[in-house]
Amino acid sequence: MLAQSAAAQLQIPQPVGYVNDFANVIPAEQEQRIQAIIDEVRTKSGGEIVVVTLPSLERRPASEVALQIGREWRIGQKGEAGDSARNTGAVLLVAPTDREWRIETGLGTNAFITAAEAGRIGRELMVPRFQTGDYGNGILLGVAGLAQQYSQRFGFQMTGDVPAAPQQQQPATGSRGRSSGGRALII
Repeated sequence: MLAQSAAAQLQIPQPVGYVNDFANVIPAEQEQRIQAIIDEVRTKSGGEIVVVTLPSLERRPASEVALQIGREWRIGQKGEAGDSARNTGAVLLVAPTDREWRIETGLGTNAFITAAEAGRIGRELMVPRFQTGDYGNGILLGVAGLAQQYSQRFGFQMTGDVPAAPQQQQPATGSRGRSSGGRALII
């Protein structure tokens, strides 16, 4: 019962597009690059990647908030039954104040972006930038990592300005993150 009342307390803003920076942490240059990648994935696969930053999750789990966003905004729900692009949405949620992130995938997406893969994208591509306060580039790299998964699944090449994923590095001394699937705290 407590979880239901907490769920009712957080009002998710209406979407303003595919990049919804309600926490104001994505600089304009990165926002344009993120949008271009999302547009290319949408055009070539029908899949939808939606970025949402919120100032706070108001003590709600990131998994619940990302799922709520996906359902309320109907992300990735286009397509007829049997269509391989149906339910191929992904929500990339970041709450900088709460130091949390989540990649939530739709039913059609979780076949090629598993919880383990979403966690890897977050831990290796996003969190190192978040730890230095560079949310724009962290989100850009996260979206690029998701786009790579869409391109592999639907058999297309990304042709736009997509940053290359950095080589896997050992975490810097003192940096750590706890992960559960597609979410971690930014510590």
